[in-house]
This record gives sequence, structure tokens and C-alpha cells, in this order.
Amino acid sequence: MSKHLTPTDVALRLFGGAKGVGLVIASHEKTPLAWKRGSQWREPGDIPSTRIMRLLLASAKFRGIPLTAEHLIYGASEAEMAALSGQKEAA
Repeated sequence: MSKHLTPTDVALRLFGGAKGVGLVIASHEKTPLAWKRGSQWREPGDIPSTRIMRLLLASAKFRGIPLTAEHLIYGASEAEMAALSGQKEAA
């Protein structure tokens, strides 16, 4: 059985960790690490806002990363991440 990654894990892997995600969203590099903890309004690993999802999707499109809104809502399996990484390198 493959491990399922949270939306935050997906973003961190595709954009080069917390520093990379922080640059995309114009925030501190440690901000995305806080998303790993849940809050009153979201589950652990959820992306905190639609605005952030839009920034990540736009950056992914610009960079040729095949990220979808579904990845930012539901996450992805390790197999899906391997496929995404392979597509990214081929682009």
C-alpha cells in the first residue's frame, strides 16, 4: 500500500521545500511548515486558502509542473508524485 501525501506535502515536494513554496506565495520560508499542523478551520496538511492554491497553480503552470487543483485539495499518492516528477523532468 502506498503512502498518501497531504496537499502540503505535494506542494513542498514540487516546489523545493518550504523555502520554494514561501517564495511562490511571497511569504516567509517557514510559513508552509505551519500548514502541517491542523487548526480549528482545516485538517493537518491542508492548504489554508484558495488564494494560496491559485498562486501555486499559476506558478506550476509557468514552470511546466503538471500540478492540478485536485492535488491541492486531496493530496496524492507516492506513485502519483513519481509520475508528476517524471512529467516535470520531461517538460
